[in-house]
Amino acid sequence: MTSTPLVPTEATPSRASPLQVCQVVALINAVTGGPAYSVTQLAQFLGYGGWDSHLFTLNYPKLGPQVIPAGVTVHSYDTPLVGRLLRGWHPSAGRALIHLAQDMALIHNHGLWMFPNLYARRAATRRGCPLVISPRGMLETWSLGRSRLRKALAWYGYERENLACATLFHVTSEAEAQSVRDLGLKQPIALIPNGVDLPDPSQIPPKPDCLTARFPQLAGRPWLLFLSRLHPKKGLDTLLAVWAGLVKRFPDWHLILAGPDLVGYQPQLERQVQQLNLGEWVTFTGPLSGDDKAAALAHARLFVLPSHSENFGIAVAEALAYGVPVVTTRGTPWAELETHGCGWWVENRPADLEAALAAGLALSDSERQTMGAQGKQLVHNRYGWPVIAQQMGEVYTWLLQGGRPPACLVA
Repeated sequence: MTSTPLVPTEATPSRASPLQVCQVVALINAVTGGPAYSVTQLAQFLGYGGWDSHLFTLNYPKLGPQVIPAGVTVHSYDTPLVGRLLRGWHPSAGRALIHLAQDMALIHNHGLWMFPNLYARRAATRRGCPLVISPRGMLETWSLGRSRLRKALAWYGYERENLACATLFHVTSEAEAQSVRDLGLKQPIALIPNGVDLPDPSQIPPKPDCLTARFPQLAGRPWLLFLSRLHPKKGLDTLLAVWAGLVKRFPDWHLILAGPDLVGYQPQLERQVQQLNLGEWVTFTGPLSGDDKAAALAHARLFVLPSHSENFGIAVAEALAYGVPVVTTRGTPWAELETHGCGWWVENRPADLEAALAAGLALSDSERQTMGAQGKQLVHNRYGWPVIAQQMGEVYTWLLQGGRPPACLVA
């Protein structure tokens, strides 16, 4: 187990006895993306807001380093191969969480279908403290249709009881709230989106040299950027089919597919690129982080996320934070792209995706910059981590102390 002591910051208000809360998430290895960043950032900014913030997780060393949040006590347990194969089975870590929970005022579990979710419920039940559950998109129709047998076993083995024991659900979209209600669950639901890091202008690479040195084919060309996991859920096969038609009209543009391949999907996509003769217009970069990621976001002209299903789509928020207009599908909860004039939100059909991409590619740089500025403003006002952590803190306070229900509760 590794622990990082609580580090006071200037943003942390004084509190004589801060309440201890613990986030539980299956893994925070950086290459996995998603919750590895959203959960750790939530824990970090709760700490800045005066909570004594803890995080319990399993560690899979073969997946690379963990994302360790500042100011958070991290309880991390190395997991053998058998534990990974059995969806996070780690009985000794589960017992450790029960012991840890004796000092916690609240347990907040993130994700479903893995043993750490069971450990969170057992710990909260034994402690007698509130249990908040964030499904993290794992109750959406598309996700439920994958690995049906495994999920059926988990449902009857522990997940049904986990959900029944929740004191409150946290969701990141109205669609996800409806998924909770569709299961007949009656507990309160808090609708709080994920947060996003607002880039520091002084840290943005002025030129994309770090990327073009590694991938010379990107130099001097406008980029259409996809930055997420390479996974069938993300609609990349449809994107490539659409791209084959668009490059005839926009031959200067280049599609960057950036992200980790955790399920062995990239070879299938590479074969599709070859079959469509797209080698000159598509580059797989693998996962990007640090300056490479910042350079990709800062110098992309347009961003695309053609997913079948997303409970939030953090990559959309990240692109908007860098001032990049976004094209995404209605499998994501991003209607705000149209209401705030910073992108396209279209039906998940090839013709609709192609039309939206064509519209974005045809814009002048100044028109895209105007859309990007509107996206930046949206993220700053609604999705900055200080705002998100404050809302979550209000939910925790209500669960622990009562009083007026927070505004983020939904019917």
